[in-house]
Amino acid sequence: MTETMIDTEDPGAPAMLDTKDVAEMFKRHNLAIYAEARRTFYRKINISPFKRRSPKLLRLIEWSFWDWFAFDCSITGLVTGNDCTDLRLEFEDDQDEGISPFLSIAEFLHRHDDRVGERQMSDFLEIDSTNFASVFWINDANAATGLLDLEDIIHGGEYMVDCPPVAAQYDGAHGGMIVNRIARARGAWRQCAIPLYEARRPDSPEAKRAIASAFCETRQCPDFADLVRFFYGRTNDTGLDWEDMAAAVDSRSLRHLVR
Repeated sequence: MTETMIDTEDPGAPAMLDTKDVAEMFKRHNLAIYAEARRTFYRKINISPFKRRSPKLLRLIEWSFWDWFAFDCSITGLVTGNDCTDLRLEFEDDQDEGISPFLSIAEFLHRHDDRVGERQMSDFLEIDSTNFASVFWINDANAATGLLDLEDIIHGGEYMVDCPPVAAQYDGAHGGMIVNRIARARGAWRQCAIPLYEARRPDSPEAKRAIASAFCETRQCPDFADLVRFFYGRTNDTGLDWEDMAAAVDSRSLRHLVR
């Protein structure tokens, strides 16, 4: 279990757990929780079984499952390292109950791994309590400072996110979209997952308003699984994914497909 910890060489940056390792630990030590979570996730995102997907996209979706499992799922208690005890843990349907798998593994490491001291545990607690996924509009990106000025299109709010590689990638951008999970740790917002989707274009104010309206029309705040389904799965009303929906709109055949 101690191999799940990833700490950065930068002493000012927070410690982090690899969500793949968190999922793999449950797969090995409590397969029932892992399997139920995986079934729930893939049922939620509703990927078409009739459409071929690239290996790259399938890896992204699987990584998205690891992130969703680690951060958004709940289990009934702490991992102890004792297989008999850990097998009694159960998957919680109510996300407001129990504890996240991410925090459960973090607590175990804090108790049993000397490398996970108070500083690292404080990082894990803050990441667990503040992380959330959303659709972010890029207001500004600055390679010199390593900061992204991101606006949350779904929930509202503006965040200065410390991420030098992405800031360099989008340096000078005043528009575009990143769908990802961020968390606050050691006084700064940071990305804590692989982006689910990103695009530098379109970048106009009109595009920003159109994207915001598309989510506002649903009258609910989508969770992470909803975002995966929005971009890569099938909608309930048309049975189309985002790519097919765009093609239908372009061909003006969408109204014939809505059930």
